[in-house]
Amino acid sequence: MTALRKLRAVALDCDGVLVDDTYLAMIARFVRAHGGVYDAAAERDVIGLRDIVVAGKVTRLCGLDQPAEKTLEQLWAARQEYLAEHPIRVAEGVRACLEALSALPLRLVCYGGRTREHTFDRYLGEFAGLFDPRVPYVSINEHRPGVDHITRRVLGVGFDEIVFVDDVSRVAEDARAHGAGFVGFPGSPAHRRQREFMAGYGVRHFATSLAELTPELLETVDAELASSTHWPR
Repeated sequence: MTALRKLRAVALDCDGVLVDDTYLAMIARFVRAHGGVYDAAAERDVIGLRDIVVAGKVTRLCGLDQPAEKTLEQLWAARQEYLAEHPIRVAEGVRACLEALSALPLRLVCYGGRTREHTFDRYLGEFAGLFDPRVPYVSINEHRPGVDHITRRVLGVGFDEIVFVDDVSRVAEDARAHGAGFVGFPGSPAHRRQREFMAGYGVRHFATSLAELTPELLETVDAELASSTHWPR
């Protein structure tokens, strides 16, 4: 791989990239089970926000006569039921991918909506040494979508010096707004709409498996960021 011109950091979403996403399908099932309509407009509006904000939107979507906090409790319970049927699995090829990316002259961080102990330590703890030693994981629930928080506040790099890899289109929209790099990772059938939304925002690079998330792909993104051609004008 040739020397990178711009990139200084790579931020990998935890749920949906490195481990199974359990959110999209669970939200869809919950909304439909409670009398709501879960269509493209609903998905675009609901996904990728703080937990309590999502709960408020789901409350209105389903016409529930209760506070958002009550809906959030029900969503957590629904997620536990979903996990009993669909246990979280680490993505295939995670070690090979992380070893290849960690060998690059970049800061490699993971981020997600839960605390570090909740998902990262539990499922990815054995790979912690392959991430940035100072900041292996960033919790972003209070800072969603998270692009500004991770880039400026946590890592202290420029927006054109980082690339995000995520399964949610709201992060793609945020990355474009700030001029950060983005690779879409719609890794399951439940992410069909998310891929469409990403493409609509101008995302041009997608990976559907970790085997496709290569140093060569990052080299391409780096060249685009260096020449200000990563996003459509």
